[in-house]
Amino acid sequence: MLTSACYVVLFILCFVYSYFPTMKMITKISEEVDDMYNAHCHAGSLSRPAIIDSLRKTLQSKSVFEAEQPVCVADFGTADGRASLSLMKEIIEIIKQDCGQEQTIVVCFNDQPTNDFCRLSQVIQGFEQGLRLPAYSNIYPVMIPRTMYEQCLPDNSVDLAISSVATHYLSKRICYIKQGASIAYADENEERLMKEQGKADWRAFVISRGKELKPGGFLITMNISADTKNEKPFSELYGIKHLASFVTDMARDGIITQEEYLATNLCTQEIRTDADFMEPFTSCLTEIQDLGLELVSIKPFKHFLQHQTFDIVQKDDKVKLEYSRQIVAFAYPWMYHVIYEGLSDNRTEEDKQTITDQYFSRIQKYAFDHSDFRPFLNLTEVIIKKTHRN
Repeated sequence: MLTSACYVVLFILCFVYSYFPTMKMITKISEEVDDMYNAHCHAGSLSRPAIIDSLRKTLQSKSVFEAEQPVCVADFGTADGRASLSLMKEIIEIIKQDCGQEQTIVVCFNDQPTNDFCRLSQVIQGFEQGLRLPAYSNIYPVMIPRTMYEQCLPDNSVDLAISSVATHYLSKRICYIKQGASIAYADENEERLMKEQGKADWRAFVISRGKELKPGGFLITMNISADTKNEKPFSELYGIKHLASFVTDMARDGIITQEEYLATNLCTQEIRTDADFMEPFTSCLTEIQDLGLELVSIKPFKHFLQHQTFDIVQKDDKVKLEYSRQIVAFAYPWMYHVIYEGLSDNRTEEDKQTITDQYFSRIQKYAFDHSDFRPFLNLTEVIIKKTHRN
């Protein structure tokens, strides 16, 4: 016979699973900022002081001959635009204050061609959300569907380039991880291949931004990285490694095939070190020198994700449920397509959705059972300046 305590546990777990199908709606635009924003985008705000300082230096360096030229600001890996929207609004107001209300501003939002640019458009224009880009007639938003690992804008056209929590994605799949779904499970050869691709991608990213920057312009990036204090990072302890482990479990349980399992590999390099970020400069690449790029600073952060449930030490079942909901909301926007698109084309749409929902249900149950952990990310801020025209 079940005890009353068992009934309580069963009720909670049933509620968790019945509640889950609404998870994908959490990231839908609403009048209030959603859970993905609350949990994730604050990582980008860590770079705000450096971004504002670099912006003012850039504006101060503008000559009288450039006064009539547009000030161009670009966000690379922008996703739906919400993570940088408040910052973009502040940047625009500073430009208007320093350069005058008549100053023309071009604001560029870049992401891969498969990004939801319709949603991005709705966000930056404030159609379904209160916050939007300032409604000046001389502000021109531009959306760029192109990989950030190639040049996206003309030479010497960008005053300020930013990127937050995006460069850990690899530009292409370089191998399949046979014993797991992320670099945390890679064998020696697989890890070597992924690190080599990550090295090439970071070089390409820096060089592409270097071509685009105007002399005196800055590139500021916030990147997922290795832990400088040798602590296990969120991505290995409770994060990406465990997100990948649920895929492994589903393959073991026969829910997905081996082919689908390999197709859901995460193509990321989230364990870069300071030396990796410095490599384009320490290797004395001719392109870096010709572009006049200067490495200004590298700064590590240990960033605890922000939500009130994360800070509660002794969580009751209600708080545990909210905690687990926040974890799913954090992971959903960037894991949904990894899982869904990895499933076989022979499956029905209903079958694909059922399997994808089951994946996130497993995440939520795990988070509910391990809600004593306060999630964090290891991040590294990299600031680069262009000193002369290429």
